[in-house]
Amino acid sequence: MNFDYPELYYRVYPKVIAEIDNNLDENCSMENITKEQMEKMVDNIYMKMVDECPEIHEDPYERRYRGRDRVRGEQRIFYGRSRIIRDLITILLISELFRRKQSIYPL
Repeated sequence: MNFDYPELYYRVYPKVIAEIDNNLDENCSMENITKEQMEKMVDNIYMKMVDECPEIHEDPYERRYRGRDRVRGEQRIFYGRSRIIRDLITILLISELFRRKQSIYPL
């Protein structure tokens, strides 16, 4: 079977690679990256994605939902476009950092 990755992957992944190359040195491991560094890299990549695809940050359903029944809305986690994109960026970032660690330190 031959499956291609979704188009979104091809838009996000090069930005992940560039962000890692710009912010971390070759010997940086997952253990040395702080939560703040990780969040900053995710934010930078997300903002580049918003520049390229503004509809990511403008989810009409997310805004409409939050306006209704506040109590129920606060209890339910909402996965709108921006949250899903940020999660995808984080997954790809972690994956790439682990991949690089394995290539530096072969088993």
